[in-house]
Order: sequence, then C-alpha cells, then structure tokens
Amino acid sequence: MPASMDPQEREPIIQSRESTAYGGAKSFVDLEDGALVKGKVLRLHSHEAFALFSQYFAIGILYGMLPALQYPIFNNYLHMEGYQTSAYSVLMTLGWSFKVFLGMISDCVSICGYRRKPCILVGWSIAATALSIMTFTPFPQPYCNARAISCTSVTPDINTLKASNTLQYYNFNAANEGAPFVVLSVLVGFGYVMANCAVDAMVVEYSQREPLSVRGRTQSAIYASRYVGQMLAQLAIAFLLNGREYGGSFDFAVSPNVMYAIGLVPCIFIVPSTLFCLVETPTERTHFGAWVKNFWRLLQTRVMWQVCAFKFINSAFSSFGATPGSPIARTWAGVEPLNNAIAQVLGSLIMAGIMAGVGSYGLHWNWRWVIALGTISLTILDATATLFTVWDIYRNQWFYTGVGLAEKIPDGIRFMVASYCAVEISDVGNEGATYGLITTLGNLASPFAALLYKLTDSHFDVSQNDIARDDTHVRWQVTYCFLLSYAVGLVGLLWLFLLPPQKQALQAMKQNGTSSKLAGGLVISVFLVALVLAVTSNFMSIYPSTKCYRIAGGQGTVHGVCPN
Repeated sequence: MPASMDPQEREPIIQSRESTAYGGAKSFVDLEDGALVKGKVLRLHSHEAFALFSQYFAIGILYGMLPALQYPIFNNYLHMEGYQTSAYSVLMTLGWSFKVFLGMISDCVSICGYRRKPCILVGWSIAATALSIMTFTPFPQPYCNARAISCTSVTPDINTLKASNTLQYYNFNAANEGAPFVVLSVLVGFGYVMANCAVDAMVVEYSQREPLSVRGRTQSAIYASRYVGQMLAQLAIAFLLNGREYGGSFDFAVSPNVMYAIGLVPCIFIVPSTLFCLVETPTERTHFGAWVKNFWRLLQTRVMWQVCAFKFINSAFSSFGATPGSPIARTWAGVEPLNNAIAQVLGSLIMAGIMAGVGSYGLHWNWRWVIALGTISLTILDATATLFTVWDIYRNQWFYTGVGLAEKIPDGIRFMVASYCAVEISDVGNEGATYGLITTLGNLASPFAALLYKLTDSHFDVSQNDIARDDTHVRWQVTYCFLLSYAVGLVGLLWLFLLPPQKQALQAMKQNGTSSKLAGGLVISVFLVALVLAVTSNFMSIYPSTKCYRIAGGQGTVHGVCPN
C-alpha cells in the first residue's frame, strides 16, 4: 500500500478480532497497524461524526445540569443536610450504575435490524417525560425567603420567629417536599444514560477500527463534546440561580422549574438528529442466550475480571468523600452559586481540554504512573483548599473553588484510562454491555463509597447547625472527616498492580490469560451487592421517614422513630 495514502481512508489490515457466530470461537486475522476489527476509520470532521458528537453534547447538558443543582437548590434553597446533598449527588448519577443492563438491551434488542437507535430514542423519551413533569409541577417554597428577611444557617427557634412575626417566611418542610423532584431527576438520569449506553457501543465499534497508534482518538473527541455541553449547562446555572434565595447576591433569579425546562430542550432536538443523521448499519437480531454465553465467557477471562476488580476497588477508594463539603462551602467559604457554577464551567473546560490533550499526546502514557501521580496531586490540592478553609487560615470563595479546579487534570486522565481499557477488552457483539460493565463498576463505586463515608461521618458533629457554630470542636470533627477521606483515597493506590500498564499489555493478557468461573462469579456478586446497598442507602437519605438512619447518613433514630 502506498505510504502516501491517508490512514483514515484505508481499511485496517493487521491483527484484529473476528467472531464466528455470536459467542463462537474467535480467530485472529491480519489488520493494518494493530486495528482490532475491519472497517472504515471514522473521519472526525464528517457528518457521521457530527451526529455522534451531538449525542454526547446533549448528554453533557443534562449531565452538567442535574448534579450542579445540588448546591444552589438542594443545599441552599431547600436547606438539606450534608449527608442528604451527598446522596443527591450520588442519585443524580445513579443511572450510570446500571449501564451494564442498559448496554445489554442495546446489544440484544433489535427493531427492524437496528440495535442502537431504538435504545437512544427510548432513553431520550424517558428523560423528556420526567423533565416535562418537573417543568410544569410547582417547585416547593424555599426554606427561608431571603428576599424578605436575612436568613441564617442555624435553624431558628419557632417561638422567636412567632414573636418577630417572621415565621411566615420559613418553610421547615422544604427538604422533605423536594424529594419527588429528586426521584424524577433520577428517572431523567436513567433516560439519558440509556441513550448514552447505546451511543457508547457505537463508539466502541468506531474505536476498534482505529490503528493502534491513534486508537482512543474518537473516544477523546466524544468526551470533549460532552464537556462542552456540561459547560453550557453550568453557565446557565451560574447566571440564573444566583439570587438571594439560592444563597447568591443577585436580585434576579429564575424558578427551579425553568432549569428543568432548559434541560428539556436538548431531549427534544436530539430526536430528529437520531432519526435522520446518526449512522447505524442494520444487523441481524442477536439471540439473548448466545449473548449471555459469550458475555459469561468474557467475564471469566483474567483480563476482564482483573480490570473490573481494579476499576471498582480503585474507584471506591478514590470516591470516599466527606459529607461536610457542601455545608462548609456555604457557611465557612461563603461560596455563592455564581462562583460555584463558574468553577464548574471552568472545570468542564479543563476536562474538555484534557480529553483532547490525552487523545493527541497521551495515548501511550503508562496508565499506572498517570493514575498514581494524579491521585497524589489531587489529594494535596484538595487538602490545601479544604484545611485552610476549615481552620480559618484563609476563607475565600475564589480560593476554595479555584484550587479545586486543578483536580480536574488528574481526574480527566484517570477517566480516559478506564475508557481505553473497555475498548481493548470488548468483543464483537457485546460492545455495549462490556463497555457498560467496566464503566459501571467505576460509577457504582461512587454510591457504594458514599454509603460508607456517610455511615462513618454520621458519628461526627458535622450537621448544618454544628458547622454554623464554627468552634474548635466542630473544626476538628470536620477535619477528621476529610483526613479519613484523603487516607482512604491514597490507600486505593495499592491496587494499581491489577491494572495493565498499557494497551499492548492488556491485549497480551486477553490473548494469553487464564479463565476462572469463580472470578467471573465474584464480579457479578460484588456488583449486585454493591448496587443494592448503594441504591437503598441513598434513596433512604431523601425520605423523611428514613433519612435519620445511620445507613442513610443520619444521626440515628429516637426511640426507634425518625424525627422530622
């Protein structure tokens, strides 16, 4: 083949995986430059690529908006406790913990020969329905009407409020009334994650056609698109939710319903793009039994269970946070929603740059070193901003949020490493479920870790009222929570030996590694147990009758009853 030929135009021809009938024995054929399957390489400036990127752009808007509402609405406007806002953050990404099941649907269900498009359309329809309900359902009144009176973080005495004729400006049931919107937001998450799983499977198919030298480029581009969408959503929050009722300084602000209406827009406009622009080649229907057999065989391989074990364990340790995060941001650092949202916008911009940078320069970095250095630097940066704020060495909202932006650099690199692993391991026909399982174990680790750190932090005095006191005892209590979080995160580096250092080592392990039914069974068992515990605990945190249980992160019951 002439050396001058454009590598994007030629058919990959060195070593690739081909599957004979679904789940059958695999033979290896020669493909060019280390591509994994035959096929034309996606041109990043083509209409086909644009349709793919638009899906991730729309996903980014919802992925950026729903979690970002935690601080201005659920922490400030509704005055939820720290463990409840931690639960909200987890629940907003709960759909990602079910990616393996949603990926399975995308692999196995075929309508008129299409496997991906139907899942995408159903997912966006679910998200649009839930967002429509939230758009047109009146949102609860705020915990305290900051436009009428001066609100404090300490819960005021009711008799005092009656005497001053200000009781009318308080809604002490605000946190409980917000629970239905949390549940509907979870449903939105499931909808767009369902669409995301199907599109992820398409990305795996595209990526496996790429030569080894540039494999990962498409993934980097789609994630950069997602972070651009996130950035726009966070900009909307920055300027529309900085009113006094949200803890900000603006005289103008919109209702929370308006934010849900903004999230509804991409759900509607992405439908025609899916129908008419997204390219999917019709394929024969996959029999579920054959799919299960093939996926079970893959689960037993050493490369699969070892990468899954690393992904879950390392992510669980690194996700072990601290519940006082949101309360101290408002009460001690004085972070306004505008500044918080601007920091998130800049964070998304940094992440988009990281995706593009890794795609251009970091495809062959040593994964172990990248994750180790990233985790250590993240811990140092976070500890600096947090402890300076806790001990009143320097309390400034720009410092508190600004230092944390540097965390995005190691965060983004670690995220891309996991994505590259999924592409290398996936077999033809189970791209959706394989990508879903590996990324799900990382996503599931976050709510599972939240269960553990909420349970641990429930034994410390770090409630909204405690933090408002701001005495030495409370500062030490908050410090213990964060020091424990940092220690657990660093201990997670001990499991780096499970991760192959690069793509070639991972492929060698896949071709020459052993198989274990016990290991495959353990992956499934750990996944199911962690999923049940995480979902149960975090949903308990938002309901009045269960929010005070230790497993939910509360301070415990009184005579067996949860006080409101």
